[in-house]
Amino acid sequence: MILAGDIGGTKARFALYSKEHELLSRQQTETYSSSDFSSLEEIARDFLNKHNESVNTACFGIPGPVVNGCAQTTNLPWQLREDQIARSLDLNAVKLVNDLSAVAAAIPHFSSEDLSTLHEGVQTQSRDDIFGVLAPGTGLGQGFLGDMSGVQHVLASEGGHNDFSPTTELEIELLRYLRSKFKRVSYERVLSGPGLVNIYTFLKETGYGPEPPELNKLLQEGDPAAIISGAGQSGAYEICVKALDIFASVLGAQAGNLVLTLMATGGIYLGGGIPPKICKKLADGTAVKAYLNKGRLSYLVKKTPLHVIRDDYAALLGAASIAAKLKE
Repeated sequence: MILAGDIGGTKARFALYSKEHELLSRQQTETYSSSDFSSLEEIARDFLNKHNESVNTACFGIPGPVVNGCAQTTNLPWQLREDQIARSLDLNAVKLVNDLSAVAAAIPHFSSEDLSTLHEGVQTQSRDDIFGVLAPGTGLGQGFLGDMSGVQHVLASEGGHNDFSPTTELEIELLRYLRSKFKRVSYERVLSGPGLVNIYTFLKETGYGPEPPELNKLLQEGDPAAIISGAGQSGAYEICVKALDIFASVLGAQAGNLVLTLMATGGIYLGGGIPPKICKKLADGTAVKAYLNKGRLSYLVKKTPLHVIRDDYAALLGAASIAAKLKE
C-alpha cells in the first residue's frame, strides 16, 4: 500500500492507495484539522494506526517550496524533512513535494469525468508535452508536468506570487487600488479567495457598484468569498457579478500566460477550491476570451486545451503516483 497526504494550513487529508496494472485505487481516506497536531508525523502515525496496512512509501503534497527534501509549511509551524519523516514512520522512502506538483502529477490519471473542458484546443499528444496547473483557493498555486521523451517530470512553481499584470483599463485601476493597500501586488492578491474579496472591495470603495444593506449583512455573517462568488453566479447582486467577471477574466489571462511561459501546450488545468465552484461562470466565455488574447502568439494558446479539475482528490492521487514511482 502507498500512503499519500495533502497537507494544508487548515486541513490535512491522508489516503492509502493500492496499485494494480498501473491503476491507482484510493482506499481508506481521513481528514484531520492540521492545527490539532504538532507535526505531520503525528497525524500520519494516527492515520496508520487506524488502518493497519503494510506501507513502504509515502508522498506528501505541502503548500510552499521544497528544497533538498526539506520544507516549512505555509501557515503551520512545521519543519519537514524527508529522512526524518521516513525514520519516524518506519518507511523505506518518503517524498515531499509542493501541493501543486502533486496535482500536476495526477494529470495522466484523470478520466473525462474528472474534468470540465472550457476550451477544446487541438487534441494532439507528443512525447514532449508540457501541462500546466493553476489553482486559486486560499492562495494561488501553480505547477507543471513535463512529458519529455516519454519520461514524466513534475515541476514545482511559486508563480502565483509573480507581479500582477492587468490587461484592461479597469484592471489597471484595480492594480492602483491594491498598490495603495499592499507594498507589492502579486497574482495571488487577485486570484484567490481573499483576492476575490479584494476585487469586491475595490469596486465598492471606488464607486463601481453599491453594496445593498442585505448583502452587507450576509458578508458580515458568512464567508465573504463564497457569498460573492455565489451571488456573482446567480446574478443576485450586480457588484458581485462584476467582481466575479473580473476574477474570471484575470484567471483566463493568467492561464494563457502559463501556456507561453513553459510552452505548456499539452493543456492547462484549473484546480484549487474555487474553479469547480464557479464552473458556470468560467463556462460563459469570459475566461476563455482572456485566455486566448495573447496577440501574435494567440495561435499557440488556441491550440491548447483548458480544463477545470472536478476531482476533489487530485492532490492525493498525484501524491500517490509519485510515491508509487519510489518503489520502481
